Amino acid sequence: MRSSFVSKVLAVTALSLFTLFVNSCYDDTDIKDRLAAYEARLQALEQLCAQMNTNIESLQKIVTALQNNDFVTDIAPITEGGKEIGYNLSFSKSGKVTIYHGKDGENGLNGKDGLDGKDGQDGKDGMTPLLGVKQDVDGIWYWTLNGEWLLDDQGEKIRASGVDGKDGQDGKDGKDGKDGKDGKDGKDGKDGQNGTDGITPRLEIKKDGYWYISFDEGITWKLLGRATGEDGYAGKDGEDGKDGKDGKDGKDGKDGKDGTDGKDGKDGKDGTSFFQKVEYDANGVYLTLSDGTLITIPRIFPLSIEFEPDDDTLAVKKNTPIVIKYKFTASTEKAHIEAIGSSDLIVIPTPTVVTHENSLYYGQGNIYVQIPQDGVWPHTRLTVFLSDDKTLLMRGFSFKNQKDQE
Repeated sequence: MRSSFVSKVLAVTALSLFTLFVNSCYDDTDIKDRLAAYEARLQALEQLCAQMNTNIESLQKIVTALQNNDFVTDIAPITEGGKEIGYNLSFSKSGKVTIYHGKDGENGLNGKDGLDGKDGQDGKDGMTPLLGVKQDVDGIWYWTLNGEWLLDDQGEKIRASGVDGKDGQDGKDGKDGKDGKDGKDGKDGKDGQNGTDGITPRLEIKKDGYWYISFDEGITWKLLGRATGEDGYAGKDGEDGKDGKDGKDGKDGKDGKDGTDGKDGKDGKDGTSFFQKVEYDANGVYLTLSDGTLITIPRIFPLSIEFEPDDDTLAVKKNTPIVIKYKFTASTEKAHIEAIGSSDLIVIPTPTVVTHENSLYYGQGNIYVQIPQDGVWPHTRLTVFLSDDKTLLMRGFSFKNQKDQE
């Protein structure tokens, strides 16, 4: 009796020690490695998210620069670990913007090994919201998401570019004073309406591993989709091999074969950035977005000139000089003015005063034109040329005697 009790105690003790030994030998290295890989991928996605938000802000500045006829003065590559990952673009008036190519998303976590039997199912791919801009038929740039117009809660397209404010109305002229007294000042014109800023979307990856977007500086967020790839599903157990049937001549049949191992589910992949490519040459910078939209930013500012007065036909008095003022903008110091008049005119241009600011050259000066004693003829002409050795602009003026206007 005593011997039986002792035997039971020893058996229970041995079983407990065996269980403890098995538990102490459990290897959780795989789980730790998978968690570490997941954290690393999540950090990489958060870095991608930060770069994408930078790209969004930069795209909006680029669209604004295009509307303001701005141009790129410098382009500098950004490198990381010896690899080019983006560019810094410097504009003449809009400052500097940074654009990233965007790194390829890392693979999702591996699916668990399938047990014997059917293959495990593939893990679902993660996605990256592909934001871009596109100019609509109204000439305004709007945001796009995955190639479609990005809409607000009211179903309206979201502007990427601002809207210019309307000009104020001119004030009324003051009345002439009587008997040498000054007239009263005219009333001030009404202020113009303020312009409307474009909306800058903001992206974020929440702790649940999903992308969210905000149109109101992070006050509210809208769910877009999963950021990380899901695990592959495990394969199902294989069925046991069936017993072999008895063979003839007394021999036993062979055992049925075991089911083969199920294959791992494929990794879910994360998406990439929304720039397909960035190219540039001496004339411009070319941004190709994920949906194929091409944005061209000029690197050379187009030559331009303004005149005062700016009328094509100028009314003049006989034997009286007139002054035509000009201002031009160029991207090179080689820009210069020439003025040629018909034989009845005496044309004297003054030296051009040139200033240099933000990679642009600003010139201004006057063109004096002496009108003949008998006035101008129908064929009287003045032609002004502005050239920078690459582009030639030409502006012609005709004249009429002032009495012809009365």
